[in-house]
Amino acid sequence: MVYFPLHRYFIFNGELRPNALFKAFENSGGIYEVLRVENGVPLFMEDHLERFYHSASLAGKTIRFNSDQISRFILELIHENKVLTGNILLSCKENLKAFFILHKYPDPKWYQNGVRCGILKAERENPNAKVFQTPVRQQADKLMEKKDLYEVLLVDHLNRITEGSRSNVFFVEKNALFTPPGNEVLLGITRQKTILLAKEAGIPFFEKDVLLEDLPRFQAAFITGTSPKILPVSQIGEGKFDPQNYLVQLLRKKYDELIADYIKSVL
Repeated sequence: MVYFPLHRYFIFNGELRPNALFKAFENSGGIYEVLRVENGVPLFMEDHLERFYHSASLAGKTIRFNSDQISRFILELIHENKVLTGNILLSCKENLKAFFILHKYPDPKWYQNGVRCGILKAERENPNAKVFQTPVRQQADKLMEKKDLYEVLLVDHLNRITEGSRSNVFFVEKNALFTPPGNEVLLGITRQKTILLAKEAGIPFFEKDVLLEDLPRFQAAFITGTSPKILPVSQIGEGKFDPQNYLVQLLRKKYDELIADYIKSVL
């Protein structure tokens, strides 16, 4: 999958360059992160960079720059492009690149009404590494377009729901929260923050396998990710869920407060 930079500048191996000099590359097999920028602040950048290096280790990639250097590159990219809101793609296959990409944030009403998700029988290789995997992405995009879905949940050969094609997934049963085990999924930054918020709020939390046939027992579900944040789900396949569920809306509110506090701590 090929991405192109927005605005005026991109970063190439630490050098700020005008977008006119950008050359498109196939990214399959490269590692990457997507950072959300709000009020000119790259949210949870430290967590993203920690995962970036972890993905590099798992994928056998060498990053020639340290985290402090990459942080400076990202801040320079934001400053020189004069962008307050958007998504930055940070990637490395052979070269380190960073640039703003097209983003699509959920419609505000979806946070109240929820979104529709489908099911895709597919598995990501090396799930803990954030690596471009074009075949899975293409299958997911095709199914979402065909059925007018916001997201699809991946189901492995054991009939376990693992994660969304570009998100993590949580389920609510009564007053408890469930999500697939961390060793089976990408350890999303929003996922990690959601788990911490749930524990701080005293919400019973469990990491355990969720089978496709388990879905009817849950009252609510939501997905998490850089762009959607915490987004309620109204439907998975034919199954219906309550997007107004108290725990879902509580965690959504707490996550927005966490973002606001993070921005205040940086500015």
